[in-house]
Amino acid sequence: MIEWYKRSWSEIVKELNSNTYYGLDEDQITPLREKYGKNHIVMPNSKGLFHLTMVQFKEIWVISLILFAAIFSYLGMFIQTFLSLLIVFLNIFAVALEQYKEERNFKELRKLNFGTARVIRDGRTMRIPFEELVVGDIVIVEQGQLVPADMRIIESNDLKIDECSVTGESFISEKYESKIDDNELTLSDMKNVLFKSSSVVSGDGTGIVIAVGMDTQVANMVKLLLKEEADRKSFGFRLNKIFNIFSEILIFGLLIAGGVSNYIFHHEIYYSLKRVANVYLLSLPQTFSVIILLMGIILFKNLEKKNINFKDLSSVEKLSEISTVCTDKVGAFSKNKMDIVKAYGSTGFIDISEESLEDGIHESLYRMMHIGLLCNDVKSINGNIENSREHLVEQALIKFCQQNGMDKKDLDKRHKRIFQILFDSERRIMTTVNRMDDKYRAHVKGAADSIIDRCTHMMKNGVEVEITEEDIKAIKDADISMANDCLYVVAFAYRNFNYEPSPKENIESNLVFVGLIGFDNMLKENAVNSIKKALSLSIKPIIITEDNKLTALSVGKKLNFVSRLSQIISGVEIDNMTEKEFERIGGKVSIFSMINSKHKVKIVKTLKSYGYITAITGWKLTDLPALKMSNVGITNTKSNIVKKLCDIFTENMDFMSIIDTIEDSRKIMHMIKKMILYIISCSTGFFAFLMISLLFDLNISNNMIVESLWFNSVLVFLSSLALMCQYKEEEGDYDTYTIDKDIIKENMSFIVFGGFLMGVLAFGVFYFASIQKNEFPLFTSISLLNTCAVLFVYSFSNEKFFNNIYSNAIVIINVIVQFIGILVLGNFKILFDINYWKIFLIGTAVWLIFCMVYKFSKNEYV
Repeated sequence: MIEWYKRSWSEIVKELNSNTYYGLDEDQITPLREKYGKNHIVMPNSKGLFHLTMVQFKEIWVISLILFAAIFSYLGMFIQTFLSLLIVFLNIFAVALEQYKEERNFKELRKLNFGTARVIRDGRTMRIPFEELVVGDIVIVEQGQLVPADMRIIESNDLKIDECSVTGESFISEKYESKIDDNELTLSDMKNVLFKSSSVVSGDGTGIVIAVGMDTQVANMVKLLLKEEADRKSFGFRLNKIFNIFSEILIFGLLIAGGVSNYIFHHEIYYSLKRVANVYLLSLPQTFSVIILLMGIILFKNLEKKNINFKDLSSVEKLSEISTVCTDKVGAFSKNKMDIVKAYGSTGFIDISEESLEDGIHESLYRMMHIGLLCNDVKSINGNIENSREHLVEQALIKFCQQNGMDKKDLDKRHKRIFQILFDSERRIMTTVNRMDDKYRAHVKGAADSIIDRCTHMMKNGVEVEITEEDIKAIKDADISMANDCLYVVAFAYRNFNYEPSPKENIESNLVFVGLIGFDNMLKENAVNSIKKALSLSIKPIIITEDNKLTALSVGKKLNFVSRLSQIISGVEIDNMTEKEFERIGGKVSIFSMINSKHKVKIVKTLKSYGYITAITGWKLTDLPALKMSNVGITNTKSNIVKKLCDIFTENMDFMSIIDTIEDSRKIMHMIKKMILYIISCSTGFFAFLMISLLFDLNISNNMIVESLWFNSVLVFLSSLALMCQYKEEEGDYDTYTIDKDIIKENMSFIVFGGFLMGVLAFGVFYFASIQKNEFPLFTSISLLNTCAVLFVYSFSNEKFFNNIYSNAIVIINVIVQFIGILVLGNFKILFDINYWKIFLIGTAVWLIFCMVYKFSKNEYV
């Protein structure tokens, strides 16, 4: 972005060949539009639900089912035709619906292109659509309107703007027209610039358009969002690939079984094709994608109760793989507030606890309070302090002064602010110039070393005296002493003027030093334990702090996290390093002190080069590059666009909460992996049962349509729910899990052995009951097959049974539901069949013992 804020509005108007009163000529519009483009943010064509559904018809499993549906239709098997198409529709619609949720993100963004702006052209005021604005247009904004483009303010009348959509800041920003002399500002500090998509809260103003369309700041975020969507593969997309692999395996197995059966029994080709197609249709996990994605939705609802919002299951998966987390100290390890606990003045350290205006406050502390209130951007309305995570020092000052009878609002009225020199990372100080009766005073606060270098005098007993080397040494020793006590130290100084100074003067020189105040940003009670837990999970914590290196070292020692200064690096040091130097040591650093958003990008890049899978927290627009470069971006911003660009939104940035969420994500992915393998294994068992009947030339598949639907919907759904309920019992210490098509290849032996054994046992019961001339051989085998499938879920418990009472209760309910289903289908006749009960109970007991021994993964148990 061109640094428009550093230039006067009159220069900009002249450079852009515009006129504040007349505006642009009509003859200028077309050339300017050709040069700078339309005021239109390019969005991708919306992919409707129909389109997202249709693109999945290239999947192998979809093609094969449609092909078999055609065969069924040709053979007059219309129930099977309908079932085939229903399976296709249910699964691809579930996946399409997941992707369509992401498409809805763009609907809000498209609003940015619509609206009308009040513009001056040819000396006349008119309203035109946003899209017709060009660079150089003079635009008038009023209360309740959206800012139509990026604009440099020409005139401001008590103009207040809500810029949350761009900056992520929750507070209202006051705007003015004066230029700002600063090298690098965040967007929220550009008080003389209006950004497209912001809204006018109160007042009015006039500005000149400096950027339109894809050159605006909000468009930069949209570009990131579009890039992410282009690269992103949804979780449903990978479920389709798993479905493809299983379909290929089924088709391969059926070709062999069908060929052998046809070779032995010499059936007609149509008869064999009909039976093979039937077995394929009935053996598919018909609600596979539906169930997995539905379980994901249920999990998200539970996590939302903890104020944690994942973008989708892919975000959960990425978080489960994290090996390092970079996060700000404030909010994560320390409380989101500061308290004044120590002060230093001309006579040494001041006892804060005993200071009171009623008893006569120390003159140095009184002057520091005075400077701290006037050189302060936080608003105090009716005693309520505006809450902003960047203004903890200012908030603490206001609170302390209120407790001692000094009111900021009253002081601001009596000593009107003339102008301000904003804080920046190079100077590390902030200055305001205020009227003091018939004179003027510059009030300065900031880093102690920066202020000391600018001081020529010191206030002692209310008198300005020349500062000595001994004074400077004492001040520096006090600064170090407070830093070693984990305090954030701020220095205060001032300079008097007999005339109204100009911003062009070197205001921040020849200052009078007043004193130091130490602010305590108290650590949370769980801070030390959160570090221990992170390390136990093989996660490296990295702390980002505004503290200087000495304070950061003290904090690190309190957290039992760092032991030496070499583990801490500052932003200034990073700036003075080459890329190779930083890459060499960057991965070994545990605390980064006084860094900016650009440094965060370097940090993430270096950590990834070391092989770390990174997560980083951020909430500003300027944090977006780091959030996007990181494997996982976590935010608590109020900006909707930044929310959509991040993987996780949480209101609680507490580090223990983040670590708990990572642990939960590992457990969730382990559970989803088990759920997928359970569904595939049960379908393998169903397939084995039907394939063996095909080899024995028993045509039972025509009677299995209702059973297949019941098996793949009710039975599998309830079992998946049982697995989901016990995800908290899963291991979350070290293992990470990626869900893709390799999940079947890597666990083929488990699937084949467990699944085929289930099918063989069910067919063995059918065969034995037939030999014994049992009246209900098929019902017996089906009831055992269903019961085996229900109990097989215990092969995925970590111990003999589930530790979670709800999971065990769901399994019991599932067994009862399956039995009731069989009773209804058999007209309750098998209820009084002794032979049925003997075979069923023996088969169930054998299988239950098998499931308690044959585990996918288990803990040691007695």
